[in-house]
Amino acid sequence: MPPASHAATILHLLAGLDTAGVERALGDPGHPAFTHAAALADSADSADESERGAGLGALFAGLVEPLNDSFRPAGRAAYARLFTHIVWRTCARDPALTRGLASFSIPDEAALYARYARARRGTDPLPTGPVRRILILSRVTIGADVLLTTVVVQRLHQRFPDAELVILGDAKLSGLVGGLPQVRVRPLAYGRRGPLRERLGAWLGLVEAVTAETPDLVVAPDSRLDQLGILPVTADPARYLLWENTLPDDLPAESLAAAVDRALARRLGLAGPRIMPRVAFDGPTENQRQRLAAAFGPAPLAAVKLDHGGNPAKALPRAAEVALLRHLKSAGWRILLDRGFGPAELANSDALLHDAGWTGVDIDDSGKGLGLDVSHLAPGALAGATVIRFHGSIGGWAAALAGCGLAVSYDSVGHHLAAALGVPLVTAFTGHPDQRFATAWSPQGPGKVTVVEIPTEMKEQPEQWERVMKECLNARMLECSNERTTG
Repeated sequence: MPPASHAATILHLLAGLDTAGVERALGDPGHPAFTHAAALADSADSADESERGAGLGALFAGLVEPLNDSFRPAGRAAYARLFTHIVWRTCARDPALTRGLASFSIPDEAALYARYARARRGTDPLPTGPVRRILILSRVTIGADVLLTTVVVQRLHQRFPDAELVILGDAKLSGLVGGLPQVRVRPLAYGRRGPLRERLGAWLGLVEAVTAETPDLVVAPDSRLDQLGILPVTADPARYLLWENTLPDDLPAESLAAAVDRALARRLGLAGPRIMPRVAFDGPTENQRQRLAAAFGPAPLAAVKLDHGGNPAKALPRAAEVALLRHLKSAGWRILLDRGFGPAELANSDALLHDAGWTGVDIDDSGKGLGLDVSHLAPGALAGATVIRFHGSIGGWAAALAGCGLAVSYDSVGHHLAAALGVPLVTAFTGHPDQRFATAWSPQGPGKVTVVEIPTEMKEQPEQWERVMKECLNARMLECSNERTTG
């Protein structure tokens, strides 16, 4: 049976079960779902490249994402049982991973699941006494960190104002959150290549970092670094706080940012208004923001970021992108276009500009010479440019975005950055499995956020593109009104 069939069979076996039903079914270690899960683990960890690729795809896209992307408690209950089985089976083949688990007094799968189940209950009391350092596990993707991790660190700072808050994650986060109070980023990579055991092996680096930092508390907001809580990072349960991004079945769907804020406020005993996602630049990125704002000049600028994070289902057709760019320009916007990073995105950006029939002024902060060096831009240097393309770091893009009057994006890091910066945003949200997913991952921030949901099967229809263009026109009219008011 191919790996994809094993994943599909598991989902079929559990279809229609509520949380209690899942717990009853998978409480039996002889349930056939475990046999299929073991087969998935073996394929994903295979030495054969072809088998491994099929296994990894089936495991994550075919099983883990369907169980978790509905945000339903029943799906998480199934993940807890099945992925614990997969993790244990894989770790048992690797001496380093086996020793790592043994160091936490975990000798078998039952002990691994029992520790995870305890963390999921969240009933252990928080540490008493002074809290001097808290570690927060990154969500791995920058967009999710902007939406969720920035809310977490703000709530933690409210509760523990004297504690240092250390985010373990991508070094790029420093530019985006380094200006938040008491925050430091400790770079920690999460590998996405190689067999499953190598991906799980990133956990050993996490344990090493946690040990070195000697934290009083570790907060894990459904992080891939510890496999959503399955792998241990602290010996003391009272020093580990897990948040799972599940949404109650009996309530309407809501943003995950609102859900994590409410859960942390309750767990930490906090009151007050809701905390929104926030980007706060570190010193170098703030300097770059000021330099770019001066170089852009006063004419209105719309930031357009049309990457899709490796999932082309999130993108509109090329004809729609060209039409959108032309519409923005005809409405009076100058265009700041993210050129992308890497050969595929660069080629796509070049083709998009060619199809629009435009040329642009390229700027670059990567040192690769793909445009004018951002660090040398003089005030007003770009004031006459109607189309500007940016190439370089995510921090540099955020710095440029902060000077814009409108942002247009897909469901990606771009729309989370814009919302958190308070830049008026129009998002074309398509390629999602259901409306619940779109609501959960909707961008949140202090400014105006407009999400245009487009059913995947309808995104080829020009009428759907026109809905996005209409919202952009409304934003331009509002911008003009603000210009008249302030002028």
